[in-house]
Amino acid sequence: MSEKPSYEKRIEIPEDCDVVLDGRTVRVTGPKGTLERTFPEPLINIRIDGNQLVAWTPRSRKRTRAMVGTIIAHVRNMIVGVQDGYTYEMKIVYSHFPITVEVQGKEVIIKNFIGERGVRRARIIGDVEVKTTEDDIIISGLNIEEVAQTAANIQLATKIRDKDRRVFLDGIYVIRKRKGKVVKSIV
Repeated sequence: MSEKPSYEKRIEIPEDCDVVLDGRTVRVTGPKGTLERTFPEPLINIRIDGNQLVAWTPRSRKRTRAMVGTIIAHVRNMIVGVQDGYTYEMKIVYSHFPITVEVQGKEVIIKNFIGERGVRRARIIGDVEVKTTEDDIIISGLNIEEVAQTAANIQLATKIRDKDRRVFLDGIYVIRKRKGKVVKSIV
């Protein structure tokens, strides 16, 4: 580490979180659990400075500066995840044929979508909890990427092809994203 930082960003580590740096692997532990992520980018250095995590690079190129910001954003998402978690709410929408949704292991099974006899399947990614009611699906977990990808898989499984989207509005759609105590509403 004889090189001087040309560009650096810092993130404050909250008191109820513990951040451990092992080489290029960052492990964040909080009240809800533990998340771990490895950042393999060779031009970016990471260190813990007191109660702050610092990502820096000796280069001042646009791409490396962007990677520094990306690493800080990932660590921020990990901190929010272990403190409060993430929740996506989805709405089951149909006009003629009632859609049945159930969870079986690591898959969401969608039956009777626009009257189809076959079933549609969506994969559940990682350590995510999926709950279903009659017209809602609630996806929650610590890792925002796993929660968001599971919601995207469910929404993509009900994508309608070869029909007019203005007429056939059936599907399962994300209506609300919750991050900690902040609520972002899509609708």
